[in-house]
Amino acid sequence: MFTNRENCTVWQKITVDRAPAYIRHEIGAYYHETMYAQETDRTRSVSHEPAGTALFCIPAESMTDGYLPQTDDRILDGICTDASPPADALSVTVCKDFRYGSPCVQHIEVTAK
Repeated sequence: MFTNRENCTVWQKITVDRAPAYIRHEIGAYYHETMYAQETDRTRSVSHEPAGTALFCIPAESMTDGYLPQTDDRILDGICTDASPPADALSVTVCKDFRYGSPCVQHIEVTAK
């Protein structure tokens, strides 16, 4: 499967004594794509602004510990050793599991904002 980034970090959100806490997971090579929004104003000019949304397409073999990201987890490009996610980490909004079929195309798709 095609990849364009080396690794990323996912923080699994859990609750401890009614307070949020995080468990850090490292994921190997993956494909990253920034999504853009198209907008037309009154003068019919078109702008392509970053929508603030990113797609992380993670091959099954890159998921070394087997953790599948869930909604409200945090994700960041690269390896970060912090116990909690930094302010620029994105929040996972959708996670789709495509780990079936031929082993060379098995992957998960994570959308984050």
